[in-house]
Amino acid sequence: MLRRPMLGQLSLLATMVLLMSEARSEARETGGRFDVGGRSIHIACRGTGHPTIVVDAGLGTAPATDEGWQRIAGRIATTTRICLYDRAGLGGSDPATDFPRTSMHAAADLHEALRKAGVEGPFLLVGHSIGGLHAQVFASLYSAETAGLVLLSSTHPDQIETWLALLPAYAPDEEKAITELRAFLTSMAEDPTRNEERLAFVPSAAQARSLSTLGARPVVVATHSPRYRMVPGLSEPLAMRLETATQRLQKRFLSLSSNARQNIAATAGHGLPHEDPEFVIENILQGIALVRGATVRPK
Repeated sequence: MLRRPMLGQLSLLATMVLLMSEARSEARETGGRFDVGGRSIHIACRGTGHPTIVVDAGLGTAPATDEGWQRIAGRIATTTRICLYDRAGLGGSDPATDFPRTSMHAAADLHEALRKAGVEGPFLLVGHSIGGLHAQVFASLYSAETAGLVLLSSTHPDQIETWLALLPAYAPDEEKAITELRAFLTSMAEDPTRNEERLAFVPSAAQARSLSTLGARPVVVATHSPRYRMVPGLSEPLAMRLETATQRLQKRFLSLSSNARQNIAATAGHGLPHEDPEFVIENILQGIALVRGATVRPK
């Protein structure tokens, strides 16, 4: 586990030399809306090369029309092909018709849209926040088409139950921030109608737990800074306990592969693609380099 500016065992110079020697890509743009069973999913791709990067963004974010993700994609497209995917009901994608939604729905939509678009794998999946949970499910369902994972401050399947267990028992005079956090976590776990994508977290987490290993396929874990406080307003001792637990969960992702790396942002918080896009780009480049240098064996 290393912090910036060093990323894993690869120096930035060695990584760039490897990438430039193996792929000279053009900023060719393709994509559109693709039918996934009576509704359309929007994918925007640019660049050429192996592996194809597929981005699954955070809750409520449509990366194909998000300026931050578009800038990141522009940089990555000089090295390989990258596709930005809008989940159902976001950006250029039609709303879903089956509710509540789970990570399996998101992964199936993405897989079918990529197939209809003629975008071939294997894919290096880049998942931010809840998109990281979906990426884990995609890797479990479509293992043969998964080249690896880059998890950007990714949601862990055990995150909500871990946080709830750390909160003190309810007290009438407790901090308002504790009451609000407990209500938020409980509603996220129990009531999909309380989030904008109507995502059912508990079954999604169970689906993600089915991913036990990617073998030697690379996993790059890009974690927000330990200085970050996910919930402003909490007393510092409790906030530190929650963040320590979050950092511990991030480290658990390393068990998904024998070829795993963790990189921790110096100051950026959970919103890595917008707070520290260079860190995100470096982690994706590291994932590309590892895929190109890895001997991939099926599970």
